Amino acid sequence: MLSPPDLGSLRWPRRTARLTLRPMTLDDVDAVLTFRGRADVARWLSHEAMTRDEVVDRVTDRVDRGRSGSARPLLGLVVAQRGIVVGDAMLRIDRCGSVTGTPAPEWEGTIGYTLHPDVQGQGLAGEVARALLTIAFADLGLRRVLADAYVENVASNRVLVGAGMRREGTQRSAWLGKDGTWLDLNLYAVLREEWREE
Repeated sequence: MLSPPDLGSLRWPRRTARLTLRPMTLDDVDAVLTFRGRADVARWLSHEAMTRDEVVDRVTDRVDRGRSGSARPLLGLVVAQRGIVVGDAMLRIDRCGSVTGTPAPEWEGTIGYTLHPDVQGQGLAGEVARALLTIAFADLGLRRVLADAYVENVASNRVLVGAGMRREGTQRSAWLGKDGTWLDLNLYAVLREEWREE
């Protein structure tokens, strides 16, 4: 398929055993700020604790990229438990690589997730990761899904392995951490034919 998968065709909400996932809206800004605005949450993220204006920009970008026909498709979701937003998640869509000089006919995704500290350690991130893989493979027909986690972020590495992803390697001293030390980054992936829906 030369056109990217149509994110606008997906049905919502999605439910796991304990969670509900749905596309972000601007009404979610204050809820997202409750965790994206925290320094302890930002420890393993590519940004510092966000201001409200930064969260507005982030949510606006995800809403725009989730529309049908977006040039840079990305599914930005909020994660709710009993009606309260407790996290967010994303599935970015990219064309698969090709050495032929012509665009590859298939697409791959990259997943990510962040939860409020009040609900971490309960297995919820695993539910989110598995739901993202279901959307990627069963609904969008992607060929491959990628993720990464810093080696020191033990919990996130466990989530990705538990969701059925394979560690493909480690980039040594790849990223400068917020404390000035260099961090190793584990790379994960799973192919469509390897994935098993639960």
